[in-house]
Amino acid sequence: MLFFIDESWQTTSDGKLKIGVLSALQMKSHDFNECSLELFKLKTTHLGHAAANKEIKGMHSLRNYLFRLEASGIKSNELNLIRSVFAYIKTKGVTLFGSIVLEESEVDLSCADVNELERPFFFLFERIDEFMKENHPGLMAKIIFDDRGAQANKRISASVSNFFHKCSAGKRCDTIIKVPFFAISTENVGLQIADIVAYILGCSFTARKSEIIEFYRLVKGHEFKSRTTTEVNGKKYSHYGFKVIDKKKEAGDSHDPGRVI
Repeated sequence: MLFFIDESWQTTSDGKLKIGVLSALQMKSHDFNECSLELFKLKTTHLGHAAANKEIKGMHSLRNYLFRLEASGIKSNELNLIRSVFAYIKTKGVTLFGSIVLEESEVDLSCADVNELERPFFFLFERIDEFMKENHPGLMAKIIFDDRGAQANKRISASVSNFFHKCSAGKRCDTIIKVPFFAISTENVGLQIADIVAYILGCSFTARKSEIIEFYRLVKGHEFKSRTTTEVNGKKYSHYGFKVIDKKKEAGDSHDPGRVI
C-alpha cells in the first residue's frame, strides 16, 4: 500500500497566523500505473497536449484569479481538472490523511532534531497505522515523501527511522515500513495530488475558506474515519484522518509521543 506525503505552508491575510499542512494520500500499489495514465489524459483533456507533462500544484491550479473568473461566468479549465481528479480518485477508493499545524514552532516540518519526531508526523503515522490495521491487516504501508534535497531528505529519513526503531509509540506502528522513501513530484502523480490536498486543507484556515469550500468538501469526502472510538465525558468520538494541532488543544499532553527514548 502506497502513502504519498507532501506539505503546504500558508499565511492568513492579516499575516498573524502561519499554517502548515502535512497530507498523505493512500493508493493501492496496483492502481498507481493506471492513475498515472489517467492523470495524463485528464491534463490533456482540460489543458491541452502541451500540459500533458505539467506538474499539478495546488497553489497554481487553485489560485484566486480562477475563482474570480468562475464567479463572473467564465469556465476555468484548471478548476475543472481538479474536479475531474477528485472524481477519478473516488472510483479508486483513495483515502486521505492530514496534520494541520497552527503552532508556530512546528510549522516548518523540517525534522531538525533527528531524535525527536515532530508531532505532525507522529499523528499522521498513527492514523495510517490505524487505517492499515482496520482495512488491510497483513499488508504493509510504504510512506513516500516529496524530495526536498539531500540534506532535508537525510534529516527526515533519520527522524522517521529513529522513531519507528527506537520509540515505543513508533514500534506500535508496525504496519508501516520503517524506512521512508522519496520521489520527485514532477514525475509522481501521487505526490501531486497530495500537494493539492495539503493546499486545500491549508486554505480552509485562511480567508479563502468560503471561496474554496467546494474543494474542501471534496477532500473531506475522502477523509479516513476509523471504526475505533474514544469515550470522553460519556460520549463516543470517532477517530478521523485529519488532525488539527495547536498548542492550546495539545496542552494536556503529558509527554511528547514522538520522543526517541
